[in-house]
Amino acid sequence: MPRTLSTFRLAVFVIAAVAPLACVIGVLPVALVFGSGTALPLAFVIATVVTALFAVGYSAISREVLVGGAFYAYIARGLGSVVGMGAACVAVVSYTMFVPGGFSYLGFIMHTTVQTLLGYDLHWVTYSLTAWVIVGLFGLRKIDFSARAVLIVILIEFILLLFFDAALVDKLGTSAFPIQSLDIGGLASGAPGVAILLAFTCYFGIESAALFSEEAKSPQKSVARATYLAIGAIGVFYFVTSWITVGGVGPDNIKGIPESDVGLIYFKLSDKFISGGFTTIMQVAVITSMFATVLSMHNVAARYMFVLGRQGCLPLVLGRAHPVHGSPTMASLTVSGISLIVIVGAAYLGLHPMLGLGLVALGFAAAGVMFMQALTSLAVISYFRDHPQRKLWQHVIAPALAFIGLLGALYFAFENFEYLSGNSNPVVNRIPIGIPVAMVVGIGFALWLRRYRPSRFAAILKDHP
Repeated sequence: MPRTLSTFRLAVFVIAAVAPLACVIGVLPVALVFGSGTALPLAFVIATVVTALFAVGYSAISREVLVGGAFYAYIARGLGSVVGMGAACVAVVSYTMFVPGGFSYLGFIMHTTVQTLLGYDLHWVTYSLTAWVIVGLFGLRKIDFSARAVLIVILIEFILLLFFDAALVDKLGTSAFPIQSLDIGGLASGAPGVAILLAFTCYFGIESAALFSEEAKSPQKSVARATYLAIGAIGVFYFVTSWITVGGVGPDNIKGIPESDVGLIYFKLSDKFISGGFTTIMQVAVITSMFATVLSMHNVAARYMFVLGRQGCLPLVLGRAHPVHGSPTMASLTVSGISLIVIVGAAYLGLHPMLGLGLVALGFAAAGVMFMQALTSLAVISYFRDHPQRKLWQHVIAPALAFIGLLGALYFAFENFEYLSGNSNPVVNRIPIGIPVAMVVGIGFALWLRRYRPSRFAAILKDHP
């Protein structure tokens, strides 16, 4: 694969995967009303600190293991090939499931927005399939082509949200920053588990820079720099925006928000403090934000399959790169094919695009990523245990603290999955069991490879710079 990605472009992909606008409009209101209320900004502080601690060890091992497998490659190096293959199975399932869920969610948003603004009532699957075609074409091109497209979307997102924040501060003055939001007691008095869990989901995709290490100009430096840059920018942004949101709604008004209005909080604030025209622009921008996220996650899922195919752990055809563009062609087509089957199947079964597929798939993927982050933190400690350049903070303390924080977040994810899935169905909310099941399947496959395909098993630990 050609090395065309700079630190800045890597950071763009990371931020796109996180989808700041979609998170602000879709996640922050739920965390505000059902989580810790006025103390929501502190939940983002906790999530940011734990994510930054995770990035310390993650970045350290990314300098040592220069292969596009990211999570599973690091886990294999630190905890052994068998556990690594289990993590690879979780990664493939999680990211691949995210993509059709993202398309479904995007189709719902596009359907609702177009119907509201233009009056056209096309089925949501029409919009999902349109996005599917565009993302599929981007996935077959050079990665820097996707980066340019995503960069434009990211710039628009941040401009809109910064303008939104500035407008509310201009109208509210110091009232935009209520002192109640800095009260630790307020965080504990609400539902901190829900708030912290949802804050962590807003960092979904933060690890994606390492997946493009083989396409980075200077992977030893740029992967770590891009990850830190993205965490710092997003952490400050979420903290400030959630604080201004509390001020805009009013600390005393949060508990009185009807459940039906939770998803409309930002649009109503825009109508009240800015204008209806700006609200319309935000509605359209949510579509482009989600599109950028799906494009980024499509690329991530394809690169996991590509690396596993190249190593012979999946069909070898998945490890073939395009002779001109250098993109993981067959892996990208495979992700597109799976997504098509799931999207069409959901439409045929009459599932709700958001509650029936979208949020369920995205919630499962978020929990799967937290699981892999926790394992990676342990892998970092193990990998550097006998390393000649072992550093206490980078290789032991920070990863250990990250593991504890992520374990807590994972517990909240399993206990409060309904807030990720948007669904109270007890069967749906047992879906996270699929994560340990995928882990066990991957471990079983690794044991089979070790016995019957030893050369392929040995390839799990090989680097392909």
